[in-house]
Amino acid sequence: MTVWRIMMKAMNRIRASLIGAIIFLFCIPALSCAGSAHLVSVGWLASHMKQKNLVVLDVSDFTHYEQHHIPGAVRAFGPWQVMNADFVGFMMPSQDQLVKMLRTFGVNNNSFVVVYDEGKTASDTAKSARALWTLDVLGHDRVAILDGGFSAWDRAGKTVTTQDNAPVYGNFTAKPVPALVANLKEVEKKIGSKKVVFLDNRGADEYFGQEKRSYIKRFGHLPGALLWPVKYMTNAGVHFSPSFFRSVKELRKMAKGVGIPADKNVEIITYSNQGLAGAMGYYVLHDILGYRNVKLYDGSILQAAAVKAVPMSMNGWGWFANR
Repeated sequence: MTVWRIMMKAMNRIRASLIGAIIFLFCIPALSCAGSAHLVSVGWLASHMKQKNLVVLDVSDFTHYEQHHIPGAVRAFGPWQVMNADFVGFMMPSQDQLVKMLRTFGVNNNSFVVVYDEGKTASDTAKSARALWTLDVLGHDRVAILDGGFSAWDRAGKTVTTQDNAPVYGNFTAKPVPALVANLKEVEKKIGSKKVVFLDNRGADEYFGQEKRSYIKRFGHLPGALLWPVKYMTNAGVHFSPSFFRSVKELRKMAKGVGIPADKNVEIITYSNQGLAGAMGYYVLHDILGYRNVKLYDGSILQAAAVKAVPMSMNGWGWFANR
């Protein structure tokens, strides 16, 4: 083979790689800091506001929307969670309720939904993660979170408004994916299993049982659960930063550090107090780090701690229990 042919083959490979990269950049809805197709940047959203089938949902507190919001955004405070029939869990509403709610928000079957929150703290971002998980459960995966939320949008100097948006009633229909939800019965059965990883996304004080919320019946965590507090998943507050997700590299290191296996097919059940922080754990693992078998325990500790048959551990660390 001549030198000229070798050079031409090398050039063709480079050209193919460049074309592939360009296609990749334009086909993915966003490339934010964390590098997920389910995480859009302020720049991407600003340049796609007139995109057909785009629906922007503001899931921040009710009064926050009234004070200021992104133009065209729909007030989508919820309810994304309601008290269950036994009054021991703040959980996902019925499918019929959710479908009706999403239709009033203007969501259609072909909508690309962008969800955002106040964007000041990781707890704010958890609201968006909860909405995204709910849409996933309903079979609608064309959804992304606005990285940094409203705080990032406002800080970038983008236009804001106080004008309410009344969308056209949508045609959304659900195609449920029950595998993304863990219920109490399943949790009771799988506690102690070496094949299942439980991940607690609350703070360390609650995990170790030194503190608890007043509405939680007992102290501690589910036996063997690993600990990854939600506040470490974003850069919220670092040099006054909005709640931007940490990079994939940082999140991957954290996941390894808290004891999550590298196997992307491992079964992981996330939880928190009411399923908000747990939804953030689901999002980071499933949508950013690419774990395929992640589910959220919807009732979380609020439900589990009220059932005496469910064991709870204090002071121990699940990392050791899984060794």
